[in-house]
Amino acid sequence: MSAVLQEVAHRPWPLPAGPWVMAQSWHDLLFAHWPVEPGVLRPLLPPQLQIDTFEGRAWLAVVPFRMTGVRLRGTPSLPWLSAFPELNVRTYVTFGGKPGVWFFSLDAANSLAVAIARAWFHLPYFRAQMSCIEHHGWIHYGSERTHGRAPAAWLKGRYRPVGDAFSP
Repeated sequence: MSAVLQEVAHRPWPLPAGPWVMAQSWHDLLFAHWPVEPGVLRPLLPPQLQIDTFEGRAWLAVVPFRMTGVRLRGTPSLPWLSAFPELNVRTYVTFGGKPGVWFFSLDAANSLAVAIARAWFHLPYFRAQMSCIEHHGWIHYGSERTHGRAPAAWLKGRYRPVGDAFSP
């Protein structure tokens, strides 16, 4: 793992000067992308962000996965807090020439983790009833938002690898 952390030539800015703050591992991850005309997303983003396009199109991503080992630096992983499914809806942006991700929503199955993430990171996290189960090589994923007066949102699907792993 330390060799991977030494590969920094692709980064548009230097590594952070301070120590890492959090640890987490992602599993059963799917990056599902749909091309979108940039003008459709423009009113949904802060004006200081530029939409990052590929071949003239913006991209809307739905990213279901599950996390384990979620913890702050210097703390242990706690079974009831450190492992849960999450679902992100996002697009790609730039700011000051640096690429980034804009999250429209982040749903998670752990109420305490949602409360902490909303307060600490100021991200649009929402509570959801979720499942992420592997069965015969397929990931069966379900999410239904349960967060108070938040807009309704749900996802139900299954996915699996269809080719060999590769480094892009």
